[in-house]
Amino acid sequence: MNRADRRWLVIAPLLLALGGVVLLLLPLRLFGGVVPTPIIPLAVIFFWSVYEPDLMPYPLVFLVGIFQDFMMGSIVGVWASIYLLSQWLVLQQRQYFLGRDQHVVWLGFAIIVFIASLVLWLERSLLNGTLLPYTVSIGQWLVTIAVYPALSIAFSFVHERTILET
Repeated sequence: MNRADRRWLVIAPLLLALGGVVLLLLPLRLFGGVVPTPIIPLAVIFFWSVYEPDLMPYPLVFLVGIFQDFMMGSIVGVWASIYLLSQWLVLQQRQYFLGRDQHVVWLGFAIIVFIASLVLWLERSLLNGTLLPYTVSIGQWLVTIAVYPALSIAFSFVHERTILET
């Protein structure tokens, strides 16, 4: 692989995360709007923080969160704080995840997404001055953890092409 190809492939995690933000913005109506859109950027941040954290440093995670805040019209810092907290939690447990069965990693992802969803719900409730319904957060949590295995396979493919072959 030549040097120019390597440069493009090294930014793959950032491009995947930004693409995930764009997917969140699309007016997807999965099953008539009953199924919420998964938080794909969180899956990207989790995967790359476990397997190649040098390619997903805190400043890039912050930029993804700020980009999502601006694109979604959120209060600036809401998504950035969620993503940074999630990444910090993942990095604290990274050595545990490495070399484990994918079911264990998936369970770890489910816990991280649960914590992120809870913090997001609390932030939104505080900003609105009232406790918001939690059913949307639970639905998005379930959908996000349900799609993670497929996303993980895709990310593994990219990981093998970007890092392991170079």
